[in-house]
Amino acid sequence: MRFYYPEINKAHAELTGEAHTHAAYALRIRTGDTITVFDGKGTDYACKVVDIKKDKTFLEIIDVASNVGEAKTAVTLYLSVIKQDRFEMAVQKATELGINRIVPVYTTFTQRNIILNYDRLNKIAVAACEQCGRSVIPVIEQAIDFGELVERAKKTHMIFLWERELHGSMQSAIDKTASDVAVFVGPEGGITEPEKTELTAAGAQAVTLGKRILRAETAAIAALSVVYYEMGEWVL
Repeated sequence: MRFYYPEINKAHAELTGEAHTHAAYALRIRTGDTITVFDGKGTDYACKVVDIKKDKTFLEIIDVASNVGEAKTAVTLYLSVIKQDRFEMAVQKATELGINRIVPVYTTFTQRNIILNYDRLNKIAVAACEQCGRSVIPVIEQAIDFGELVERAKKTHMIFLWERELHGSMQSAIDKTASDVAVFVGPEGGITEPEKTELTAAGAQAVTLGKRILRAETAAIAALSVVYYEMGEWVL
């Protein structure tokens, strides 16, 4: 069992608040059990439960490990703002796959009336890290506009999905020597021709995922899976 607890005290390790309540009352851990506590910044603590009180769980740290479950390549997902439940799915699955940073983007066809709940998105990322065995919580930024995305494209290795792209394969577009990679996925209405032109001029590469038109969250998951495979994170 894994628990996110960023304030862990190495000298007097204990769980309090929501972490304690979840461990002691929801999962019913007992004295003598071994659990893992991670701080979300890269460190895992293997702990033995030594006592459980009403308001806290006392632990003994028996081992420490760094960057457990983390990918070697830093990957950023730029995802156009879509409905909350679908953005949540993208956050959950991208976190499981190993994403480092998620940035919502407003584009021409983005529905401007959609307001993302960032507190909920962060909680979903934390839960995904607990489930999949990661030690670093991905950063979820506040939404940026398309102009900012173009500026960032000038500074990083970025690929973007474009439904009218016929020949650009992800395999050929991904620089396998890059230490960081960015993927941009547009909204339901797609990326406009002028937006495609601006991104290309900034150095980003348009790629295709094939003949079928995928929902934005599906396209994001599929694209990230390909990136991690090409960067050597998958063993098939």
